[in-house]
Amino acid sequence: MMILKIKMFKTIWDELSSRLDWLKHHTTWLRAIVGVMYFLLLTVLLSSNIFVSTLHLEVGEPSPQLITAPWTKNDIVDQAKYNRDKEAASKAVQPVYKPDEEYLNLLTKEMGIAFTSLRDASTKSDKTDELRKRELFASLSESALTFLVEKDSSDLNEIEKTGRDIILSRARNLDSGARTSEQMVVFRENLKKDFDQSQLDENAKELFKVFVDQEVTQPTLIVDEPTTEALRAAARALIKQEVLHYKAFQKIVGIGEIVDETTYQVLVDYGLINNQNAWKSVVGIALIVLIGMGSILAYLFQYKRDIYVMTNRLVLIGLIMCLVVAIGRAVIALNLGADFNSLSGMLIPIAWATMTVAILVGVDIAIMVSLVLAVFVAVLVDPVLSTSFGLHSGVVALFGGIVGVYSVSRLSQRSDLARAGIFVSAVNVFVISGIALTSDMRLAVWGVGVILGIVNGLASSFLTVGALHWFESGFHITSSVRLLELSDPNRPLLKRLLMEAPGTYHHSILVGNLAEAAAEAVQADATLVRVAALYHDIGKLKRPYFFIENQFTQDNPHDKIAPTLSSLIITSHVKDGLELAKDNKLPQQIQDIIAQHHGDSLVSFFYHKALEEYENVPEESFHYEGPKPQTKEAALVALADNVEAAVRSMKQPTPGRVEGFVRKIIKDKLNDGQLDQCDLTFQDLDRIAMAFVRVLSGIFHSRVEYPEMPNIKDNNSNSMHKKLEDQGALSDKNPLKEKQRDNPQEDAEIKVSQDG
Repeated sequence: MMILKIKMFKTIWDELSSRLDWLKHHTTWLRAIVGVMYFLLLTVLLSSNIFVSTLHLEVGEPSPQLITAPWTKNDIVDQAKYNRDKEAASKAVQPVYKPDEEYLNLLTKEMGIAFTSLRDASTKSDKTDELRKRELFASLSESALTFLVEKDSSDLNEIEKTGRDIILSRARNLDSGARTSEQMVVFRENLKKDFDQSQLDENAKELFKVFVDQEVTQPTLIVDEPTTEALRAAARALIKQEVLHYKAFQKIVGIGEIVDETTYQVLVDYGLINNQNAWKSVVGIALIVLIGMGSILAYLFQYKRDIYVMTNRLVLIGLIMCLVVAIGRAVIALNLGADFNSLSGMLIPIAWATMTVAILVGVDIAIMVSLVLAVFVAVLVDPVLSTSFGLHSGVVALFGGIVGVYSVSRLSQRSDLARAGIFVSAVNVFVISGIALTSDMRLAVWGVGVILGIVNGLASSFLTVGALHWFESGFHITSSVRLLELSDPNRPLLKRLLMEAPGTYHHSILVGNLAEAAAEAVQADATLVRVAALYHDIGKLKRPYFFIENQFTQDNPHDKIAPTLSSLIITSHVKDGLELAKDNKLPQQIQDIIAQHHGDSLVSFFYHKALEEYENVPEESFHYEGPKPQTKEAALVALADNVEAAVRSMKQPTPGRVEGFVRKIIKDKLNDGQLDQCDLTFQDLDRIAMAFVRVLSGIFHSRVEYPEMPNIKDNNSNSMHKKLEDQGALSDKNPLKEKQRDNPQEDAEIKVSQDG
């Protein structure tokens, strides 16, 4: 059974290994899988706070537990009561009415039509028969109709005007006009009374009474909506909000008590109840995460394509972002006290993530990461964005992260990391103080916020120092901090180089000085080239005395062996150096420079020596194996190595000769094709030459030879004076004396130079 289990486990392991090997060769799938994993992890971390809410209650439901205030809160608005009071005030405002002019115009028009018919009928033979066809006139008595028909036009006009004025006067009166259908009966009766009291003839009164009964059928007053709404808005504006005050641990609602609107509002303000669809909020957070990750990838694709194609860099960025969000989630869970829980987001060490990304990946992408993480922090602190706490934490994270990036952008020693933590702490203090002033924060809360900001900055620095080594080792990335550690002269390889091959050691130091100056001139990685120069010739440790800089005696072992063997020994120091570099776990970038610092160039000295002894010597046997320099840094070390060795062999290294020699060496390397595979331009090569000449001029500066100075004692000073005269030291033709007489200040500088 045990054997069967072992075989089954081995089968599963082999299957898993084969799938992992497949993924390694299909980086697109690997990147997609890792991206989905990070997306899901970030979404879960940012949205987890939504599901921490203890209750999912609705108004009118009983509370399943006793709920108390988690901290003191003095700004809870009783929104439910406020809304009720505003509604009551609005309803208390009586509507304002105005005459329904449209309807009154219609009545006036109908009255005009009736009197027009009367005027027309007076000209016809059958005066009343035609009028009886209209409902209005059909209801009149024969005497009244005959009376009206026989009136001339002027009398009819006067009657029409009087009747119209009576109707419109009462209809437009805001007190006597009809406002509702129920008031129409009374309104019509009042109109009839108005006609009875008028000076009109009884026959005319009968006409208007019939007109009122038949035509005046709807209210003559309507609500003046704009005026009424303005009055209601003014009434609502007079209502003041009622603010509730809760002390820490004060009861909000007890077990089984019905949650009313006021209690519900208190629970929402404290964030103790989720009044939204939780999964809807999760989808929103997922979209924010997707946009954040997409922004970083788009920036890399557009502006940093070299990083975009490096899977380990992308995995590192995602891992750091997930770690800092996870730390933030743990920080938010801390109980800082009733009044200070809202400040917990200011303790999230975003600067740690941005500083680490800046050191290991690059400053530009670290700025982008800080922007995205600031948004993530705001969402993490307040997932539903219902308060200002998330915004405050996001602002602190943004400025702290950006300052952290620029604090390590020119990292030259480990103490710079500690200084970066101080800078981040200072900026956090200023940002929190600004937030306190704009949000009217209490003094005690501001004090705690300042302390958290300082702790945030210092913690970011400590985390960066502690995690840097593990990220470097795990993702095979060489940071400037790692390079600075490798430049320590007490490193085992450098100590061996100093003791066993001192000439090579000092040669490497000079090469480092030259390469570093050139790197600064062409915007390359100066720290990398300086450190790589220290290790570029470590392969010479295997046979140090076969290299001329380590030969301190007259014997040269190459004089006793064949040129082909000498060439093999010389070229093998590259292979030996790579083996030593791998054994000592030197970074891959330094190993690459060791392998490339001679390219596939020719060992010309031994090749020509072989040609002097033999015919038809194959040139391939005298070439380095390569490859040619692939980067600016490798090319700079290669050029500096050749220039330092060549200029050292010059017998009279005057500034002019040095510059000409340097430019010739660079031109020869260019013509030989050794610089074809690196991205140096002709302008870069000119700057490199000038940087080399500047450094070499300081190394091979001219010196004035001292005359011999015998011991002088007070009692034989005259004798000494005579000897000096004999030697020409005090003669007028002494060059040092002439120089001093011509330019005393320059002579003093020469003396200082000699002493140096």
